[in-house]
Amino acid sequence: MKGTSKIVFANQLRGVAALLVVLSHLCCVFWGGKATVAAYTGALPAEGDQPWFSAYINGEYWNSGVLGVAIFFTISGFVIPMSLHHTDRLKFIAARCFRIYPTYIAGLCLALAVVWLSCQYWGKPFMWDFGTVLRNMLLIHTLTGTPSVDLVNWTLAIELKFYLLAALGAPLILAGRVWPLIAVSAVVYAVNRYAHTALGTELMFVTFMFIGVLFNYLFNGLISVARFYLALLVILGLFIAGWGATPWPDIFWIVAPSYVYGMLIFGAAYFARNHFRRFRPLDFLADISYPLYIVHSLVGYSVMRVLFDHGLKLRFVAPITAATVIGVALIIHLLVERPSIAIGKTFKKSSRVPTPAAPTSETRPAA
Repeated sequence: MKGTSKIVFANQLRGVAALLVVLSHLCCVFWGGKATVAAYTGALPAEGDQPWFSAYINGEYWNSGVLGVAIFFTISGFVIPMSLHHTDRLKFIAARCFRIYPTYIAGLCLALAVVWLSCQYWGKPFMWDFGTVLRNMLLIHTLTGTPSVDLVNWTLAIELKFYLLAALGAPLILAGRVWPLIAVSAVVYAVNRYAHTALGTELMFVTFMFIGVLFNYLFNGLISVARFYLALLVILGLFIAGWGATPWPDIFWIVAPSYVYGMLIFGAAYFARNHFRRFRPLDFLADISYPLYIVHSLVGYSVMRVLFDHGLKLRFVAPITAATVIGVALIIHLLVERPSIAIGKTFKKSSRVPTPAAPTSETRPAA
């Protein structure tokens, strides 16, 4: 297994992805989805139109929020096989649960506390019952037909399913096998053609994460460049072709291209990975990207709406909101995320798992 010195690019892309999602939600969705924002914060719908710069964040054929999620998914596909090298399947799942759940639960509780305060401010009742919140905390809401309480945890539910598939197929992934990735992608596509289910839609996004796995294979010299590109085109083609089976076929030309852009951005960074260096602003955003992703929507929407209600202009609302969501994310990162990551690392095997053989002249990547 190659060292991590050359994957600075993947870590910094987390910061970029988080920034894209935050910009999309707070600069575009806040105005473009006024009814939804009001329903999730207990506030009155915001007044006024989107600021002029929103057109550069979300456009007719791209969406920065979707782009950020696509980058997140590709990064996960790339780095998760590295975790499989250091532990067995059960310990891998346990480590990933410690990575996901403590930070998510803390972030969700804090975000919902802010929403409760927002409801008190606007004189509205809190909108969620305990059962709904609990199913969201456990990230089983998509399987039980429960609405999301924070508008972002649908991606975490997909991540968990990817972890489960990665654990089940660990020997094949560690061996750099391509056919299982294509076979699963084809089965998911076929099933979705005849049965439009929430699980099928989630698994379709899991197959997009397989593209990151292919990059991992290439990084470790487990496949040739030609096989990499061929498999990538097949998996990406099945993902795009399957979009019509999702609940959102009418927004194909906004969402599907953004996933392609996300893959291309990751690919460009991958092939330029030797030129990446530590950069504090991006490294900081990468460090807090997970809690920032969790809290930015509910906390950001609630704070923005109250500030606008007090007559503040956007030039003041924007920095105050940014400082608030970043500060909250930093607190969760320091008090919850870092300790839970440390606990997760204890599940690694004490003895090192043998790494794949050195790449031959036929499989060594060109880049």
